[in-house]
Amino acid sequence: MTRQAALAPAESFYSSDGWLELLEGHGHEHRYLLLGEADRAVLAPVTDGEAVESGRYRPGFLLADRVEADRCLLAGPLSGYRNELRSGTGRPPAGEVAHGLLAAAAGRTVLLPYLPTVTAAGFEAAGYPGAVIAWDAWLDVPDAGFDEYLARLPRGHREQVKGDLRRIKRAGITFDAMPLQEPFRDLAELLVQHERKYDPGYRQPSERFAHYLARCAGLPGAHVILARRDGRVVGCHVVFHYTGVLWARLIGVDESSLDTRGCYFGLMFYETVKLGHRLGAGTVHLGIGTSEAKARRGAVLEPLWTVALTEDTEAGGLVQQGLLVRSRDLPDPLPPGAAPPPAVPSEALRPERSA
Repeated sequence: MTRQAALAPAESFYSSDGWLELLEGHGHEHRYLLLGEADRAVLAPVTDGEAVESGRYRPGFLLADRVEADRCLLAGPLSGYRNELRSGTGRPPAGEVAHGLLAAAAGRTVLLPYLPTVTAAGFEAAGYPGAVIAWDAWLDVPDAGFDEYLARLPRGHREQVKGDLRRIKRAGITFDAMPLQEPFRDLAELLVQHERKYDPGYRQPSERFAHYLARCAGLPGAHVILARRDGRVVGCHVVFHYTGVLWARLIGVDESSLDTRGCYFGLMFYETVKLGHRLGAGTVHLGIGTSEAKARRGAVLEPLWTVALTEDTEAGGLVQQGLLVRSRDLPDPLPPGAAPPPAVPSEALRPERSA
């Protein structure tokens, strides 16, 4: 990876040096563009559109198949679903960053997927509007720990959590947490089972996951939460403690029994809050997907955006059409009853939306 002493450490784990280096060793071939000079530089990992393999990063997904992949350049890491453009102590204006990316794209459309609202609003102000691509879930870790977390939930949600906890107890499931370590092969088998539950066509061998876990274990702050039943590991959740946040990354559950399936909620939410409290984390980043289940367990949902940059008027119309179509047909939309999503990033920053 290109290292620049003037760059500030990443706030997001998924843009950190360690994470980007791990991705490079796991089949993600980023190039790096350094835009600007000295302490006002921005570092952007970029990938040719046709080389992108991750499903929700493919141009066809991001733009609802309106533009061919080989006419696109992606800017940002291709895993983690939170895209931070690393900078120095200062940051060049979004318009300057856009011009630098467009120059490197050589006539192609530049896609910046999964941007947080503040970053996307900067591009909007420079004339590059974005559209919602996903809902990012965050869970506060109260100072008093799990009991306070439970007490803060609305009554109906609190009773649902108590029901989850009773079922876990009846099933005889216990939990413990530790730094991520061997046996990686056993954990990998659980991760593969979970992947196949949601994607019956998933065919990656467990050995690939085991290799990946070994690399994850080399990153600072890597922990695993284990679920056990009768002494056997029936679930795992890999997380990273970074910049005061516990970043939820991988979860695997033994899907062979209804009793063991129930440990999912303990792994994803309740034991993660407890571990975050023990480690001194103030927040858990739960990421995208299963938004309704996360919201019912106390998570706050924030929009992530795709911003598209193009100098081609004809292509620009197709790109904006694709962004809009995708934003209206997300794999994981807002839960029923939620407020309508913001139309543009700047709308999400208005005080009345956060009140």
